[in-house]
Amino acid sequence: MATGDLKRSLRNLEQVLRSLNYPQEVDCVGLVKGDTAASLPIISYSLTSYSPYVAELLMESNIELIAKNDLRFIDTVYKLLRDQFNYKPILTKKQFLQCGFAEWKIQIICDILNCVMKKHKELSSLEKIPSQHRKKVSSVKSEPSSSTEKTSTEPVGIDITGRFMTSGKVGK
Repeated sequence: MATGDLKRSLRNLEQVLRSLNYPQEVDCVGLVKGDTAASLPIISYSLTSYSPYVAELLMESNIELIAKNDLRFIDTVYKLLRDQFNYKPILTKKQFLQCGFAEWKIQIICDILNCVMKKHKELSSLEKIPSQHRKKVSSVKSEPSSSTEKTSTEPVGIDITGRFMTSGKVGK
């Protein structure tokens, strides 16, 4: 994206935030000034709260983003972007933490949000494949039982591996 149009960058960010259903107030004045404090809550939300799939990926990768100071947070985010999203921001960590570079920071935020939404789609589509299989298996209608068969009053379900479960116990 070419630089020089800060208002367009803000409109683009606003549009991406709507796609993410960002629940908080955005500090547009801070973003226009290039204040890092205005961008960190957006990045944090996108990585930790927007998608349970992305949050789980972070947990599985032992990536901790909560309760860190700004420097440690950005350091972790940059490593995450490099390792999980194959993305290298146009600003260095030091530049990102400085006041200024407003348009570049907004672009990086948009890129991060788009990466997170793409990863969410990717991970959620992987999740749908087994659940669709499960629905097909569980929607098979059983035939009425004869009076000589024992009927169980225990609820029966199918776990993710396709095995039957009764009362929390897995049967074969």
